[in-house]
Amino acid sequence: MKKRLFDVVLASLTLISLAGCGHATDAAKASKVAFVTTAQDQKQQVWYRLNTPTPQVNSQVRDVLVQQKSHVADYQVNGLRLTQLSHQTVSQAITLAKQNERQVYARTVARQKSNYLGQLKTDKANQKNSDQYTYKKGIKQANSQAQLDQKMAAEFSQTTGQHPFKVTKAYPVTAKVGKNKSGKQVTSEVIHLRVQKWQFGTATTGTVKQVPNRYQIRLTVQSLMPKPVKVQGTQYIGYYGSPDALVTKTSNAKAMANFDTPDIHGVN
Repeated sequence: MKKRLFDVVLASLTLISLAGCGHATDAAKASKVAFVTTAQDQKQQVWYRLNTPTPQVNSQVRDVLVQQKSHVADYQVNGLRLTQLSHQTVSQAITLAKQNERQVYARTVARQKSNYLGQLKTDKANQKNSDQYTYKKGIKQANSQAQLDQKMAAEFSQTTGQHPFKVTKAYPVTAKVGKNKSGKQVTSEVIHLRVQKWQFGTATTGTVKQVPNRYQIRLTVQSLMPKPVKVQGTQYIGYYGSPDALVTKTSNAKAMANFDTPDIHGVN
């Protein structure tokens, strides 16, 4: 009997410890929703960064931010409307984001390849014209440009072959909060995110590669949505933007956006 009672107490303490330790929040059901807080959850959750200050019927999705275990994967999408994702499950939205990102990469590679082919064709015409008029300075310039373009085209072909598309990685998410004079209330927040961006060459090289990039999302009291915004029957909660709102779907009609607090992992 004593052992059974001990086991029950131990189990209860374990549950209390886990509940207070992780601060995990289901963004779709929570009454108070904060970005880094929901990122602590063990299951995947999705936020959308829009091109409008608030969710609207015509809002385009700039980034699909997938949260899990204090990490965020930022899928940079193109041509996706918020209404396309409104009735998607979390897993469906993630699949769609991955497919879109891969398609954007393929289209960009094809367009860049076409540009190089066009430039090489132009270089040949310029070299031919320069030779025809025996304009020494023009010949030198045309040959120099042709050599540079040939080098860049070769680098482009080599790197797109050696380094094909890579799936976006998830990075730890952190935030820094600001407080009022008494130090008791959070009044602002800066969310720090990392993302991989594709670099399709520069002015002097055709090398294609992924480069790490960092960016911030600054929040003030005016950023907090006091209640969900409904778009074609789907409710969204999060932060107003200028111009890019940051929102997630919610089934809680009484949900409100909140700042993260320093007791959350990654927040100080």
